[in-house]
Amino acid sequence: MKPSIAVVICNYNKVAYLKGCLNSLWPAKKTWPAMKVFVVDNASTDGSQDMIRQHYGEWVELIALTENTGGSGGFARGMQAAMASDCEYTALLDNDILLDVDTLSLLVDYLQQHDRVGVAGAKICTMDNPQKLQELGAFIDWEHYGVRTPLKGHDDSDSLPEVVNCDYVPACCLVTRTRIIEDIGTFDEAHFIYWDDMDWCTRVKQAGYEIHAIRKARVRHKMGAVNATNTFSNYYFERNRLRFFAKYLSAEKFNNLIQVRLKELPRQAFLSAKKGQSSQPLSCHLALYDFAMQNWFAQPDNIFTKSPYQWWDGIKTDQVKAIVCANPESFTAVLSSLSEVLGEREVIGWESYLALGKPEECIHLVEHVLEATKVPSGYLVDRFFNVCKASELKHLKQAFEAYSSIFNSIHAPVLAKQLQAGFAELRASFACDTKGRV
Repeated sequence: MKPSIAVVICNYNKVAYLKGCLNSLWPAKKTWPAMKVFVVDNASTDGSQDMIRQHYGEWVELIALTENTGGSGGFARGMQAAMASDCEYTALLDNDILLDVDTLSLLVDYLQQHDRVGVAGAKICTMDNPQKLQELGAFIDWEHYGVRTPLKGHDDSDSLPEVVNCDYVPACCLVTRTRIIEDIGTFDEAHFIYWDDMDWCTRVKQAGYEIHAIRKARVRHKMGAVNATNTFSNYYFERNRLRFFAKYLSAEKFNNLIQVRLKELPRQAFLSAKKGQSSQPLSCHLALYDFAMQNWFAQPDNIFTKSPYQWWDGIKTDQVKAIVCANPESFTAVLSSLSEVLGEREVIGWESYLALGKPEECIHLVEHVLEATKVPSGYLVDRFFNVCKASELKHLKQAFEAYSSIFNSIHAPVLAKQLQAGFAELRASFACDTKGRV
């Protein structure tokens, strides 16, 4: 007999995706009597709650919240329901996934066979291209203050590792033992969204368990933030990244993070303004402010519409002869985006470019335009789709140096003090709660 499991799905205004998720869950549910399904709805206005009541009410328990508490609050409420249900296992699912019929069975079976593993997560493939991985095991990059997803973009094949022992798996699809939630607590609701599953998995590891991602268990996921038209992800990812690292780093190491971020900010602001997209660095600066002021949960006033940006404006795309790239494998995503605009173009190396006589119609892929040292003819395009004519690179660098000098002498010292104060206040608040909640 299969063990009892509480399945928690968090939803906000994604009625069509939610329907697809529930339909993909049903084949497992109808053969799993001890499965309880909870949908936590964050006060949706798109008919999600009526849809659940009318079409899934016989086997789905709706938890209708009166306000949008984000993924963090929604999952926290669902985890509370899971604990109250006395189910042995708890699964967390995003509303925009499709499950293979055996996904949850595989994850539960794995946990039953491996006592030291506290969380098992599925292989996540992109919904629009199921042969490509979004994620199979992810890691906290403690050196560069971010995350690493080493297998992102790889083909889904038997050559992938069976199991990845990692730092976290996203709440897109994970299964844990319910008693672990009882021991370490639910998601930190102050996040609202982003970095909440990373924080929770870190607490699981601190409790002595391992986190594993399992290749045979698969879901397909619609990546909602990729083509976002506003700064929602810019703001919450920035603010909550600071919250995460402030929680786990020493004061000395967090101060190093501050210095790293202060070096990035002027570049971000300068080039975003050049592209006519100042809303993004503005949201990021407000995220820093809110971290310093301990402004958590939802902050809708700090989310702005992104201005449209077409990197190819000013480039005669129909005349581009080739793309010059020393290491095409490291620019896979950029080359894919370029092909959508340029169509098929030959990708050549530096020597081939010189042999062609350095044609001005070539596009050169570089790590970052402000770090480019070779000054060829044509255009420079970097990973962030910053574009610069080769003939204007020197002027661009001079303008940035002038802006950076002002930023570093006036703004950076103030920001550093604010972030240090935010770190101290947050750590004091965490000291009052052994389960890491404010």
